Amino acid sequence: MPVDLHDRPLGDGHHVKVGRLPAALVPDAAGLDELWALHPAQYHEILLHGRLVATPRWQQAHGADYHYTGRVNRAEPLTPAMVPFLEWAREAVDLRLNGLLFNWYDARHAHYIGKHRDSTRAMIEGAPIVTISLGATRLFRLRPWRGAGMIDLEVDHGAVIVLPYATNLRWTHEVPHRAADRGRRISITVRAFNVPRTIAPAIDA
Repeated sequence: MPVDLHDRPLGDGHHVKVGRLPAALVPDAAGLDELWALHPAQYHEILLHGRLVATPRWQQAHGADYHYTGRVNRAEPLTPAMVPFLEWAREAVDLRLNGLLFNWYDARHAHYIGKHRDSTRAMIEGAPIVTISLGATRLFRLRPWRGAGMIDLEVDHGAVIVLPYATNLRWTHEVPHRAADRGRRISITVRAFNVPRTIAPAIDA
C-alpha cells in the first residue's frame, strides 16, 4: 500500500513523521464500532506514587506485553480486525514492529492521557513508535523533556504519527481532554518488542 508520511521538525534536531493511513484501511462507521466494542470492561491500573490508579481511558495490549509505570499490560491475541493495521505498519514503517496497544477515549468521560515518554523496556532499541488515530479529532501535544514550550498536532480519523526512538527519549507526548471535545477516539500504538514471538491472531475472534 502507498505510504504518505512526511517529516515534521521539532526544532532541536528531532522530528516526528506525520501522515495518513491508506484509504482502504480507514474504517467506516461499522468498522469503527467493531473496534470500539473490543475495549475491556474495566480500566487498566498503573502504579503512581506508590499506589494503584485506574487509567483515565480503556487500554489493552495485543500481540506483545507492554511494561510501563510499574505494571504490565498483558497482551491478548490480535483479532482479525487488528491484523491489517500491524501489517501496514510493518510494511510502511519498520518490519520489526510486532505489538499493538489500543487506547479507547470517550469524550463523555473526559478521557485523556497525560504527558509521558513511552516505556522502552523490552523494546528494540532504535525502533520507531507508530500511532494510528481513528474516530473523533483530538489534540496530540508534544513537549521537550524537561524543557519549555509545546507543539500541538490535530489528529483526525486516519491520521498517523511516527515517533522515532530518539525523539521519544527527548520529547513527551500527551492527548489532553478539552471541553469542546466530542465523540470517541481509538488510538492504536504499534511498537517493536524483543519477544520470542508475537501472539497469533485469533482465527475465530
